[in-house]
Amino acid sequence: MITDQFRSVITQPDLMDPLESPEPLSWLSAKRRRFRLRKFWLTLHLYLGLFGGGLFVLMSLTGSFLVFYKAIDEWLNPVLMTPSGAGPHRPLSEIVAAAKSAGPSGGWLDSVEWPLHRHGVFLAWHRAQEAGADESRWIQVTVDPYTAAVLTKDREWGGYLVSFIYNLHASLLMDDVGATIVGFVAIFLLISISTGLYLWWPRPGRLGQALTYRSSGSPVRRHYEWHKLSGFYSAIILGMLAFTGVYLEFSNYVIPIVRLFSQVQEVPKEEEIQSVPIAGAPSLPVEQAIALARQIFPEGELRYLGLPHEDRDVYHVALYQPSEVRTSGGESQVWLDQYSGAVLRVQDSRRFTGGETFLAWLFPLHNGEAFGLTGRWIVFITGFVPLLLYVTAVRMWWLKRQAHRRQKQSSAS
Repeated sequence: MITDQFRSVITQPDLMDPLESPEPLSWLSAKRRRFRLRKFWLTLHLYLGLFGGGLFVLMSLTGSFLVFYKAIDEWLNPVLMTPSGAGPHRPLSEIVAAAKSAGPSGGWLDSVEWPLHRHGVFLAWHRAQEAGADESRWIQVTVDPYTAAVLTKDREWGGYLVSFIYNLHASLLMDDVGATIVGFVAIFLLISISTGLYLWWPRPGRLGQALTYRSSGSPVRRHYEWHKLSGFYSAIILGMLAFTGVYLEFSNYVIPIVRLFSQVQEVPKEEEIQSVPIAGAPSLPVEQAIALARQIFPEGELRYLGLPHEDRDVYHVALYQPSEVRTSGGESQVWLDQYSGAVLRVQDSRRFTGGETFLAWLFPLHNGEAFGLTGRWIVFITGFVPLLLYVTAVRMWWLKRQAHRRQKQSSAS
């Protein structure tokens, strides 16, 4: 059996006949219990790896790619994602007008994202609802911030490389069902890491041996050394990535648990924050909406603008403040009445509770952004560890299988 072949590699140092020991019977009973417990955790660890290892590898490799997905998209599509001008940005009203003019028929401009660096472009997102379709299509329009020229207008989310890999990582291309599967994969990875650490845990006085690579021994032993050491040294980062992945897929279950320890404000739904229509009154100009938001957060850097489409929709402005851990997003947000400019709701990251601060850290931890470029590279490299773990595990099985075959042939002859 496959698992039996693995088990003989990992548990061999601990195998002994308790009846040969001169120790008291109570010690023998405890020894047997520990052995049975270890056997149980080993079996669980093996089956998780055998049946979930492929998904662990897929999630981790796509995750490594997504650490730098925006930079990769710019590198792959320089004409579409790189501005040609320089200097100050064109007025926001020009950017929005250009984005609206390039949108698909039957759709509307939903939101605009600001460039994250001087060589970036405005990302405008159009929402198109197909007749009879349950989900909206999202079309990306890129606009040169220095000239207000439209660079591309037909990039549908999910239809180009980085968006395809993003959807693969988040939901296995299966929407809500896939997202649930990914969430359970993250849970199983946490269990696999925990059982692996339990099985690795050295006996007293053997910590030094457990932390170093021993090149002597059979090929199976050498693969086992690579397996246990790569697993141990990556356990903290891998565990963090798995835990934050559980939150991202199952936030509706994680947030209530956090609320047991700290207050967490509800994320407002669209229907909960609405403008009051004024007969004959137009929506405020986008510059005025931005100016009102800046009055509340004068030090904030603009990241996102949600635009009204229907009569009761609102302006939604997100800004990044220096105290925030996620530099690519904006945790400080303002919702404004599209007609009067009245402030309907404010979210100030500087006033977050302990629970809200904890939750705000989880996504930037997941992509490494919390610790800058160094953090991103650490997460990127760690994403290759499950591949190493899987390859060494399968290789151990293969070598043991070959050895068993040779042994059978030798016995038969």
